[in-house]
Amino acid sequence: MSLKNLTKETQPNQKIIEELINLYKSGKLDDAKTKTENYLKNFPKAFALYNVLGAVIGNQGKLEEAVNYHLKAVEINPSYAEGYNNLGAALQKLNRLDEAVVNYQRALRLKPNFAEAYNNLAITLKCLNNFDEALINCKKAIELKPDYVEAYDNLGIVLKKLGKLEESIESYKKAIKIDPSYYEAYSDYLFNLLYLIKYDHQHYIMVAKKFRHNLKKIEDNLCVSYQYNKDPKKLKIGFVSGDFKQHPVGFFLLDMLKHLKNKNLELVAYSNFFKKDNLSVELKSHFTNWREIENKNDVEVINQIRKDGIHILFDLSGHSAKNRLPIFINKPAPIQVSWVGYAASTGIPEIDYIIGDPYVMPPESKDQFVEKILCLPNIWCCFTKPDIKIEKIETIPALKNGFITFGCFNNFDKLNEKVINYWAKILNVVPDSKLIIKNAMFKHKHLKKKIRYLFKKNNINMHKLILEEESPRKELLESYNKIDIALDPFPYSGGTTSFEAIWMGVPVLTKKGSTFVSRTTESINRNSGMSDWIANDENEYVSKAIQFSKNLKQLSEIKKKLRQTSYNSPLFNSSLFAEQFKDNIWQIWKKYINKKNL
Repeated sequence: MSLKNLTKETQPNQKIIEELINLYKSGKLDDAKTKTENYLKNFPKAFALYNVLGAVIGNQGKLEEAVNYHLKAVEINPSYAEGYNNLGAALQKLNRLDEAVVNYQRALRLKPNFAEAYNNLAITLKCLNNFDEALINCKKAIELKPDYVEAYDNLGIVLKKLGKLEESIESYKKAIKIDPSYYEAYSDYLFNLLYLIKYDHQHYIMVAKKFRHNLKKIEDNLCVSYQYNKDPKKLKIGFVSGDFKQHPVGFFLLDMLKHLKNKNLELVAYSNFFKKDNLSVELKSHFTNWREIENKNDVEVINQIRKDGIHILFDLSGHSAKNRLPIFINKPAPIQVSWVGYAASTGIPEIDYIIGDPYVMPPESKDQFVEKILCLPNIWCCFTKPDIKIEKIETIPALKNGFITFGCFNNFDKLNEKVINYWAKILNVVPDSKLIIKNAMFKHKHLKKKIRYLFKKNNINMHKLILEEESPRKELLESYNKIDIALDPFPYSGGTTSFEAIWMGVPVLTKKGSTFVSRTTESINRNSGMSDWIANDENEYVSKAIQFSKNLKQLSEIKKKLRQTSYNSPLFNSSLFAEQFKDNIWQIWKKYINKKNL
């Protein structure tokens, strides 16, 4: 929030304004709101006070009201650049992105050296998928304000969207160098490392430990004491996430929650994202309590969790977007667990456990985590069977087409040059074969061009390559009817995509990895009776793809077998998974009680 250009005739003195800003920044929003409203009684034309009130109300989640206050500020003073900037920010949170852009541009016409407005404009343009313009505005913000840590972080995100992962990491490093406590840049940096082959797990865990070292613990006197029942009939389980929605985390949770809520557990959601969709509503119905925390500061969240009497608190985000990892260093709950939203260590030793299985976390992987490993018997998570009427073709496409069709629907960032080199080797050997790559990012022509270029470098004729854009989930799932064999990328293996392929009866060829994130499809294959589809190295990955593509009878049998066996396998058996999940969390609670002699 920026407050400038104050005049004695219409504004309170600077000391009052600074007092309100300090209340706002410290998270004392109720106090800031009350005092600002009182000052407005004496200064009804104080455009800066309306700007403060809009920012405060917006951070309380009342965005429509916030927009009205910012509109009042610029109505009183049409030359108030800071007012237009904050109006743009409120509109952006309401997803009124085009209007937000207009107001940022107004702010910049009034104040061409306004670094914050350039950065905010870049964020909005990124949300509009206009990455080239976003890049220009990030760089302009940094040019005007060379120590602008938020702009460096935002630049890193935009560079990642443009497929420039190495450059994005350098931008995150610059943000961290300026402000080592800026945890968002660390999270973005760590997440990027998972996609890149050149960095090993030792480098990752080194950076993760630096991240934790630079987190500042909140003073104990600001936090209420634990209020949990030491001898509960029901364990109170809390889940912190920004992804209670149409998102892989939501798909992993839904069916499991239906079975979990009746197993001597009380479930509480701490949602860090105020926007909701149909899946959010359905997920909410399975929780005893639902807390909105996006607009609450860390102290408020910690105290809410402790007042709720949570015994075991789950982080479902790791270093992905909308995470609240800093709250975990203060131990809001006596036991803390990382699960499902992130396939690597958080770097936070105060998180006691990370949930895995025997395949994603074999004994030799212990040094890859600061958390203790909690292995479930079969698989680290269970996928909700899609509740959509899907056309499922019973025969493999090759019988009709006369050629093998490979496919990959994974995240664009997983499509690195090494993976493409090996896919090209397969396409060059398997006669008349084609590869369908379906990806949301292909709406950007430069990214399509990049992928085509990488295949052309490997002498692949473009008629072998089919690049499809994003589609609704029903159409996405039905697209598997066009594929004979799904190809898993590396080092970042598939999760949701591999579950969905198996559910549609499509086998997934994967390569053994050395980390959690590179072993997820291996676990999926082992739990679905598809161990033959796990290659030991890149060369075997290619040879298996060629070998499997020659035997159409075997592919046909696999398609039928997967449909018949996978539905009741650990992949989709949410009742079994919930029972195993419940047993394990009760075990770690009893272990905690015995250790503490409570």
